[in-house]
Amino acid sequence: MDQTVTVVLRFIHIVSGVAWAGAVFLMVGFVLPSVREAGPAGGRFMQAMQRRKLPVFINAAAGLAMLSGFILYGRLVAASDGAWAGTPAGMTFGIGAVATILAAIIGGAIVGRGSERLGKLGERVQASGGAPSPEQAAEMSRLQARVAKAARVVAGLLFVAVTAMAIARYV
Repeated sequence: MDQTVTVVLRFIHIVSGVAWAGAVFLMVGFVLPSVREAGPAGGRFMQAMQRRKLPVFINAAAGLAMLSGFILYGRLVAASDGAWAGTPAGMTFGIGAVATILAAIIGGAIVGRGSERLGKLGERVQASGGAPSPEQAAEMSRLQARVAKAARVVAGLLFVAVTAMAIARYV
């Protein structure tokens, strides 16, 4: 039973982690730059992604990856009375965990909230039936830049986490 639990937790951890990191890498590398380049059409595209629940998917993947990772880490620490955490593998997994936690905090606090504000601002512009006012355009530009910068930081942190998870067994 113990091995079955570990296999299930590892499956959940790896699949959800791949989904989370892959979605972030795709967004940062291709989607956000394309949206910015597309101008108003890009805003409508992002609103469609919001309606299709992309943020819910990313948050669910992140939550499952982190929860299953915490459980796996905790089981190893408990089985060794804490000694495993001080091993090179344990410390490498720990570095990956810290990077993941930071990525989730920045992703939720800056990327998530900024994207929500952009979406609401875009809806107000669309409802007005015209082009954004100079103030709205400036706010949109500021929010887009902030979200893009934070998303790049999240992608970098997830790269650290993925790298740590990939090499931890071998250090």
